[in-house]
Amino acid sequence: MDRRLLIKSGAVGALGMAAGRMAMAGKNLPDYMPIVKAKMESGGYLPHYPERELTEPVMLCDDMGNLNPKAIGWSRAPLVTANLSNHWGRKKKWNFWNWISPDFVFSVTLSDIDYAAFCAASFIDFATKENFSAISIHRGGSLAMPEEVEKSVGFESGAIKYSFNHLGDHIQVNFQCKDMKGKPASADFIIHKPKGHETLNIVVPWTNQRFQMNSKHNTLPVEGFVKIGDKKHLMNPEECNGVQDFGRGIWPYHSIWNWGVATGRQDGNMIGINLGAKWTTGTGSNENGICFNGRLYKVMEDLIWEYDPNNWMKPWHIHADYSKMIDLTLTPFHQQATKLSLGVMSTGGVCCFGKWNGMIRFEGKEVQVRDLTGWAEEFAHRW
Repeated sequence: MDRRLLIKSGAVGALGMAAGRMAMAGKNLPDYMPIVKAKMESGGYLPHYPERELTEPVMLCDDMGNLNPKAIGWSRAPLVTANLSNHWGRKKKWNFWNWISPDFVFSVTLSDIDYAAFCAASFIDFATKENFSAISIHRGGSLAMPEEVEKSVGFESGAIKYSFNHLGDHIQVNFQCKDMKGKPASADFIIHKPKGHETLNIVVPWTNQRFQMNSKHNTLPVEGFVKIGDKKHLMNPEECNGVQDFGRGIWPYHSIWNWGVATGRQDGNMIGINLGAKWTTGTGSNENGICFNGRLYKVMEDLIWEYDPNNWMKPWHIHADYSKMIDLTLTPFHQQATKLSLGVMSTGGVCCFGKWNGMIRFEGKEVQVRDLTGWAEEFAHRW
């Protein structure tokens, strides 16, 4: 019997580990974050549960900066205003975008985590395996991070200039960097926002003083280009998709997560799948959902993640045991390790890009997924 660890997120009774090891991605991480350890080890937690759908705008926090109970739930459009306050050192804000095609992935992250703020960019050419990246780090609180999802943002330093402007039915993105591993980089493109396109928006409660709001967007067609050095990479809206992770929350010092995305066009249908684990396990909320031709179908259970942290390039199998809505396998073709340490803060993990295959089920439909581009990752943080 193969005794190598298979991590199964969402399983009741998984073993915890010392908090000092939580920031070491690639170790034998538990299936949940330490903040819900007692609940998970009690044996009474069900991995499937009802989640409340929000239909009206609501504030994330009360006047003290604690969680507003009325914000807990999920919605098909961004309805929560992330009015974070107080809790210095625990506030985490980020605007992350991946623009991914079968040939490459380009990403930009704007983030303020109280201790520090930064703009980070990365480009990976899947054919050549070349990886270009840059980061500009500043003091915490120095970036203008909006409370609402669909707001324009920008960043400018000596090395990086980035603008992201919401313009009704599309978003205009411009990027310039003087040096991404020895080469200048630029990008000019638009992200189309199809009318009626639904998104996955969630508020996850660990406690009334530790919580997270996320807005996940996928299957948004992208049109334009990214240029690295003298090589221009065209973004074809038929196969290049924008994926957003907008996050605002009050986090514990040690945290871990899995995140997976499949996105693309197949048989004339746009399919986007968002998958998560560990950080939501034990909360009665999750970030699991299927976006099919712009309509969101919520998966109300903790998914089972099976992968080998001793060999990241082995297939990752993710499935929903209760509803059977998800049964997917990622076959990686590129592994990307990331590590950043700033004294009291460190973050690190592995992201595997590849092709997804398997089955999704919703509202009586059964759709076979064939070679959709995407990724799966494991990250751990001390922040």
